[in-house]
Amino acid sequence: MKEELSPKQWQKIEEKVGEAEKAGRKSRRASVELYQETGVVKTEREGTENEEVLEKAKRKRVAEKALEQEEVFEREAEKILGVKDSPEWALVGLREKNLISALRQENIIKNQEKGLLKEETEVLKEVKEEPSGAELEALEEIRGEIKELKVKKEKLLESSPEAYFGLHLKEIKEYKKNLEKGRIVETDYVKNQAEDIVTHLCANKPVMLYGHLGSGKTELAMHIAKNYIGKEALVISGSKHTSLAELYGHQVLAIDKINKEEMDGFAKQVEQKFNEWVKENSKVDEGEKNRAHDRILQTYLTQFKSGTISDFFLGPIYSAMEEGRPVIIDEVNAIPHEVLISLNHILTRQVGETMNVQQDSGRKVVIKEGFGVIMTGNLNQGQEKYINRQDMDPAFLSRLYKLEYDYLPQKTEGSLEDEAGKENELFHLLLARMMDKNGNIEAPKDAIKKLWNLAKAARLSQDVFAGKEIQSAYYFQEAGGRAAKYLLKESVLSIRAIDNILTQWQKEGYKYELDHYLWKEFVSQSTIVSDRAYLYQLLKDRFNFFQSKGWEQNPNYGTGGTINVFDIKAPQNSSVEKQFFGPRETVEFAFGKAPERAKWPEIKAEIEEKKELNLEELAEFQEFKKSLEKNLESLEEEVESSCKIS
Repeated sequence: MKEELSPKQWQKIEEKVGEAEKAGRKSRRASVELYQETGVVKTEREGTENEEVLEKAKRKRVAEKALEQEEVFEREAEKILGVKDSPEWALVGLREKNLISALRQENIIKNQEKGLLKEETEVLKEVKEEPSGAELEALEEIRGEIKELKVKKEKLLESSPEAYFGLHLKEIKEYKKNLEKGRIVETDYVKNQAEDIVTHLCANKPVMLYGHLGSGKTELAMHIAKNYIGKEALVISGSKHTSLAELYGHQVLAIDKINKEEMDGFAKQVEQKFNEWVKENSKVDEGEKNRAHDRILQTYLTQFKSGTISDFFLGPIYSAMEEGRPVIIDEVNAIPHEVLISLNHILTRQVGETMNVQQDSGRKVVIKEGFGVIMTGNLNQGQEKYINRQDMDPAFLSRLYKLEYDYLPQKTEGSLEDEAGKENELFHLLLARMMDKNGNIEAPKDAIKKLWNLAKAARLSQDVFAGKEIQSAYYFQEAGGRAAKYLLKESVLSIRAIDNILTQWQKEGYKYELDHYLWKEFVSQSTIVSDRAYLYQLLKDRFNFFQSKGWEQNPNYGTGGTINVFDIKAPQNSSVEKQFFGPRETVEFAFGKAPERAKWPEIKAEIEEKKELNLEELAEFQEFKKSLEKNLESLEEEVESSCKIS
């Protein structure tokens, strides 16, 4: 007899389908690995003996394991799902339908939002001194529609478990893709900062982006230029040796008008002067040496015989104006004041205006659309942290829109079970870094908890490095028990530092526990003893690292703020057994539990236990499975194509 299944029965079926999905993902992952080892796709392996396939493997043992996993997990998935008209397959169909619907709706919302943001930018570009009544109404209407779309997207996320998992997974997969390509990851925080900067650039306002080491200021500026303005930026790297010529340009020799004797003598003079400079400045890097050579060359050019100077080479400021490109002045507060002050006039110029090239009499450039100035700097903010950085002139700063770019948002208290959510952007990047391109994570079973603690510790170290007020619980505990507020001097767990730790951990196949790599690749690398001691204490006492066997060491934390020696011998503890986490688990680690399912498939099912499949039924099931897989491939291509429409 058939009857409706209860929600409780459906929930059990949902669990089974989840297990089948995980087994299927393990099988497909093994298939990909087997292809990478042998160069033979799965369809080509049909009717071929396994040994024949394995002979083509680059690493036979790895290929054997992949083949074994593929077969085991494929059988496991088939066994769980049962025959083609089972409730399990009905639920699979509903989940696929919900996912495709959510991806399509989200793509529509995304394109509508993109269109509205473009429209807002176009309106703002034409605003003069102050917006007219019609412009204000148009902007208010556009912004209201953007807010409505954001609410619509939030509702879509909660409309079904598939919408929740699918849209969040798509977001984290995009993070993964950008991390692999070395690009900045556009989290909500990054996106909001980028939009703020673009709004001011469109209003012809130069932007000063300031913050601390490792926050990603320069990467953000370059990202904005390429992805929001649509032009590659011209970059000026600031230093105490930056000259006017590096901003505006310099004269060049007409080589064809100079005889060999004159050129040889000129070159010897330049090289002699340059070699003298190098002896006096032996500790500078190659970049500074190159700039010094250029300055010396320009000095001699102006003294060279009349008639040999034929042209003026435009520097990045004028070139950016002429080509309609953004210019990024990196480490701006390292540039001498007398050089920076020359920018005062330029910073107030607008698109369409004509600029006289003062260094090249009679030459003019017209400022094209796309030109804008973004400056970046590590500001001391009252602390003596960054050497060769100077306080900037108030008159100069008054011409800029100043924006502090902080480290990524991340909670520093609580358990992952209680605090998972969109506010933990740093943790999301760590998950994206650890997962494969499909959202699967196969790592030591305690890896997720350790990543959560690492993200919390990293954000706290960033606050300590930035000199922000922190709770007394995180003060440095000296050997005598005295608690003292501490400011990290050179070491901070930035995204780059975390990436170094995780890269080595993965490259070695999780040979040792994460704690080993955290010490070896980060803490021990600090050249300042007090930084090393503080970080070790913080990670051990507050975030549960360095607690396993072999870490029972009693380092001396010094007294009176003085630590002479701090060294730890890191034990080589093996990592715990590995565990496979599917993309649904990855999403829930990042954003928390998915919404409850409001609607189940509308079918009736036999309540009695299913019997084992006979050979005829099994053959029919296999045929159905192949057909379904083809349909799924077609649907995935359709969804992928739809998501690429802009």
